[in-house]
Amino acid sequence: MAASAEIEDQASRASPVGRAENAHPPVDLGGRCEIMPASPLPGLDSPGGAAYAARINRDRKTECFAIVTDRPVPARIDMMSSFRSIDNPVVLRLLDWGTVEWTPEGRRRFVLIYERPGGRRVMNALADMREPFSDDQIVRGLMPTLLYALREMNARGMTCGAIRPTNLFFKEPSSGVVMLGDCLSTPAGYGQPVLLETIERSLAQPAGRGPGTVGDDLYALGVTLLVLHLGRTPLPEMDDDAVLRLKMDKGTYPALTGHLRLPQGLLEPLRGLMTDDPKQRWTLSDLDLWLQGRRLSPKQPQVPRRGARPFEFQGEQLMHCRSLAHALARNSAAAAPLIERGDVEKWVRRAVGDETRAELVQTAITSASVGGRNATQEDKLVARVTTALDPVSPIRYRGISVMPDGLGPALAEAVWQNASVQPYAELVLSQLPMFWVNCQSDFRPEYVPLIQSFDGFRALLEHVGMGFGIERILYELCPACPCLSPAIRDYYALTPAELLSALDHLATKPSRGRDPVDRHVIGFITTHHKKLNDRLLNPLAGQQDPARRMIAIISILADVQDRFGPARLPNLCGWLVSLMDPVFKRFKNRETRERMKAEVAQAAREGVLEALVRIVDNIEAIRADDKGFLTAMRQYENLTRQIEQLKSGAYVRSDAADHAGKQVAAIVTSVIAGLTLIGTIIFMLKG
Repeated sequence: MAASAEIEDQASRASPVGRAENAHPPVDLGGRCEIMPASPLPGLDSPGGAAYAARINRDRKTECFAIVTDRPVPARIDMMSSFRSIDNPVVLRLLDWGTVEWTPEGRRRFVLIYERPGGRRVMNALADMREPFSDDQIVRGLMPTLLYALREMNARGMTCGAIRPTNLFFKEPSSGVVMLGDCLSTPAGYGQPVLLETIERSLAQPAGRGPGTVGDDLYALGVTLLVLHLGRTPLPEMDDDAVLRLKMDKGTYPALTGHLRLPQGLLEPLRGLMTDDPKQRWTLSDLDLWLQGRRLSPKQPQVPRRGARPFEFQGEQLMHCRSLAHALARNSAAAAPLIERGDVEKWVRRAVGDETRAELVQTAITSASVGGRNATQEDKLVARVTTALDPVSPIRYRGISVMPDGLGPALAEAVWQNASVQPYAELVLSQLPMFWVNCQSDFRPEYVPLIQSFDGFRALLEHVGMGFGIERILYELCPACPCLSPAIRDYYALTPAELLSALDHLATKPSRGRDPVDRHVIGFITTHHKKLNDRLLNPLAGQQDPARRMIAIISILADVQDRFGPARLPNLCGWLVSLMDPVFKRFKNRETRERMKAEVAQAAREGVLEALVRIVDNIEAIRADDKGFLTAMRQYENLTRQIEQLKSGAYVRSDAADHAGKQVAAIVTSVIAGLTLIGTIIFMLKG
């Protein structure tokens, strides 16, 4: 038996697979799964990251794979529990997820474990050509399958955001049944080509499209069915910008199908699904009724409202409000003077004949003029006017383009890529999300929490201390984002406990820096620990009292450890002890200081932060030290006074002695002089 095992081991080392596994051994996911870095599966890659072979420890029969995320955006962690509860054969079954030590790169990564599809991907790329799906395959196979998937997600309050031909897989190698692939490794819509997104979502940067609606998924379904029916993209010669311009000019359905001859059986569902107006677009119920044989009222494609004459801007002849907004947003410096002169408002009112929109433009101009005119004010003006011209499209400001509910992932992407976050802060301070909501023709219930959130975010931005500012807003808007502090970014800490573990590990490295906390660490903690005492944040604002600041840092981290774990953090404790000199210097008694240093060093080895707080922030010890210091001061003053008194007495006695000496000398001198005089007289008398 031992010889057989030895031979097998030698064979594995000799084989390429064995050598690869030795170079990159399996990566463990919480003792539940193993991921094989040496076994990539490029055919299952996702926009969120590369795919690798994986296995479930308790179920070796189930074939599965892992997506190891590597994009500068967070995964949809908040939707994973709901998605895993979907139990039907038309979606990839999510088996597990979490963070792992990704040994090939020496950092932690977030991974998703899916059951492996039996067949290949339906299309590897939109530029590819494949055998077209027949009308019957689409109506009897694809359409009900994907409708079923969307209904399951919608019932759980989630959207897909990833319906496209390249995200469909055959269930079995020889089967025509398809299943939907990964839709959780990135924010909704992040991996969607412009062709598959609605016009308004296409105008947003991929990370800022927001979760979207089931209507957006149905739109993507319509385009997907068209592509699969053709076996190729309907606009093969156009890039994304050209596709977007064509859709804005003509509307999606005419733009994508105007040059095609489609079978009669597909005209109605494709037209209904690819309608640009969300109110007119088919719903899940509409598609279900059509599949059951009920024919719905035909919907004519809505052509965007055109102006009687074009608006000339930067060499372009613009006929629609949406295309004008798109052009103005790309060149704020040139757009601002035209807006201020009233050219845009006049064109909307006279050429387009849209009084409601013209009034919105005027309101935008008036509200943006508050605060005077400067470079930033021009950007705010253009941002408001473009929103008034095209209310359902994203907020466009200084190069960023985001839906209000997509601001969080977009901000996370900016921080991840070390880009400037100033435009995002200005966007919030300028109340552009509020203006966007006010411009909507229909007020939806989800706007209420949106307004409340952004109103609170302005207050956070106006506070400059740690635990506030744009860092706090990032984690409030995007709870699934790991802590993006530069020092611990590679640890992918998603919870307060993981953050403390990351700091404990960082403490062992020479490159750890000075402080264990920065604005990101505190912002992350305050977001995920709502019961944190806000008064602990005040001493962090400055360096006026370094002792109080250090105690506040230790107290915050101790509270997090007490509530979330882990139980022991010896390295972090040791790091904090090395920074405690200002704390020890608060104590005047040298013996007290030395005793405290010894107690703190002993407590640090136990790894419990609260023990450090109890030692250095002990009110009784502080009072006793202060009392002892006052007593010592009084004793010093008394001794000083006595010394002065003694010195003063010595001076008095010295003066008296000097005076007495002089008197004695005078008397002696007088006596001697008298005796001398008497002697002289006697001598003269005898003479």
